[in-house]
This record gives sequence, structure tokens and C-alpha cells, in this order.
Amino acid sequence: MTLDRGLLALDLSLTATGWASPAGCGVLVPPTDRDRGLPRVAWLRDSVLGLAGGAEVVAIEGLAFGARGRAMLDLAGLGCVVRLALAEVAVPFADIPPSVLKKFATGHGNAPKPAMLAAAIRRLGYEADALWLLQAALTHYDLPGAVALPQGQREALTVVSWPPIGGRVP
Repeated sequence: MTLDRGLLALDLSLTATGWASPAGCGVLVPPTDRDRGLPRVAWLRDSVLGLAGGAEVVAIEGLAFGARGRAMLDLAGLGCVVRLALAEVAVPFADIPPSVLKKFATGHGNAPKPAMLAAAIRRLGYEADALWLLQAALTHYDLPGAVALPQGQREALTVVSWPPIGGRVP
């Protein structure tokens, strides 16, 4: 797939990583022979790199510290592997903290998942965090396709360290 406008958004998950670009969106689900342990992480890394080919920037949702125990460790490991892989192929990325994404999407940094889903359905016609990540990138870089949001919600993105793309300075 060739990414339109070079943007990719990732909502990393061990079971169903959500992705979105201006060209489309979907979910990466590891096959059953690679749905556990290191084979799963390697499959997700390779799949993300396949999507990121041609990307100028990748928006990644940061870690949610609400996860507990082994799940938090596994998600942190996946996040590190994906970020390292992107860095190794020189694809810049922006980490967007969950509270920033929630404030951008709903106006409230502590919005529960149902509020995120409702806002996504209302404004984007779909219910995926990856689409909100994509909208964050489109909004920040002032690109076509960004949904209109109140200034307070757009200001939530000022804490994100955005890399420059296509001559656009963050």
C-alpha cells in the first residue's frame, strides 16, 4: 500500500493493532501460528514496517498506564520494538499520550473509552483510536482531511514532539 500524504497512525495492541492513513484503515491481527510471545511481536513489527513504507511520519499512541501486570510489560515491549524498527528505517514518529489524544478527540483528557467511541462515530464516522491519531497528525500539519475541532481540543497537541515532514516545520 502507498500512503497518501505520508501519514500513518498506529494504536498498538498485542491482539489487534489499529492503523489508519488517509488511504484507509484497518487492524493487524497476528495469525494463529504467531499469536503468542516473540513470534507475535516479530509479526507485528514486520507488519507495521510494511505499512510504514513511504510514510513521512507515524503517529503512535503512547502507553496507557492503566494497564496492569504482564499486559503493561508486553505492551511496553511491543512499543519499544516498533519504535526501534521505525528508527532503524529512518521513519520519524510522534508519541501522543493517551490523555492528549482523549482531550483532542473529546475535549476531556480523562474521557472514558465510550466517549472516545462516540466522538469518533460522530466526527469521523468510525470508531478507532488510530483514526484519532491520524486526525491529530492531519490537524498538526494543517493538511486536508482534518476534521474541524474547537481550539481547546487542537491545543492539546502542543505537548507532542512532532517531527518535520514535507518542508512543514512542527
